[in-house]
Amino acid sequence: MGIPITIVSGFLGSGKTTLINQALETAEIPKEEIFIIENEFGETGMDHELLLHTKEQVLQLNNGCMCCSLRGDLIAALTDIETLTQKWGLPLSQIIIETTGIADPQPIIQTILTTPTLKNRFYIDSLLTVVDINNVFNYQNEPVSMKQMMLADRLFLSVKDEGQELDVPKVLKQVGLINPLADQLFFSHTSPIEAKSFFKLNKFQSPFTIGETDVGHLELTINEEQETEHVHSREHHAMHAHNSHGFEAISLTTEVYLREELLLRWLDWLTDTHQERLYRFKGIIGIQGHELMIAMQGVNQQVTFSLTPLPCTTTKIILIGKQLDKTAIQKSFDHLCNAYD
Repeated sequence: MGIPITIVSGFLGSGKTTLINQALETAEIPKEEIFIIENEFGETGMDHELLLHTKEQVLQLNNGCMCCSLRGDLIAALTDIETLTQKWGLPLSQIIIETTGIADPQPIIQTILTTPTLKNRFYIDSLLTVVDINNVFNYQNEPVSMKQMMLADRLFLSVKDEGQELDVPKVLKQVGLINPLADQLFFSHTSPIEAKSFFKLNKFQSPFTIGETDVGHLELTINEEQETEHVHSREHHAMHAHNSHGFEAISLTTEVYLREELLLRWLDWLTDTHQERLYRFKGIIGIQGHELMIAMQGVNQQVTFSLTPLPCTTTKIILIGKQLDKTAIQKSFDHLCNAYD
């Protein structure tokens, strides 16, 4: 598969660097085999000792990891990392990209997924977003923060003061509404997380887990609008969550096994008509002629498919974005499911 890349995002002061340092403390991967890319170094950046100057500025962290400051082109940075580690005879097992607090992680994802020289040598393991629980109810006023959360595979809920009282169900409900595809973990700034909750997750390409972050999760965390149609005695419906700023999560479900060529046409329509407004989508799909479910994963207009070991059953698709045309999406999905008469 290549070298795994873990992307860590989160708003200013949320605890991204703290999370990374905690993961490094417990990492089973040798520190010298981990390379960290930061968008830029600030006063609160990682402690480091300058080794040498290159186009991307390579540094040695005190904990042994290699690090570079990404001031320009990500393609060049990743290529240089690979070249330098080979030149120095160092194994390269893991790359961590820490975005700035005001950075949209989507261009990073798009670059890795669409650049031929990168996608054959690197892959995105997971996108982790750190959320300050003290500000979780204010993030809807910050479009970048909302997008960081909506693109995530896992949300780390940052607890800076272990003595503070938390309304845990309320916090989980809020973040679940924003991103029903991501799981959530609390992490304290005073005790290290387990390495297995950070490294080798392979969550970016994996389908959502039935019963945890699928439609059932949506039913518990949002006030959904539900419409039901019957197709050959089989049910398909859509559920919709949104807030006043236009950020939305739409869930589509059907018991119908879909026709592959029509599904691909529908996805072309979906991505073409919504483009940058469609941030992230995943699905687990029953296809006619297939005994096993197909997993679908997409960011913006990039879509990938993989075979799962699950026997064909209910198709579930979750769309996350901003100002999505819910009526048109539901109508088109109904037509897709009805294309058997």
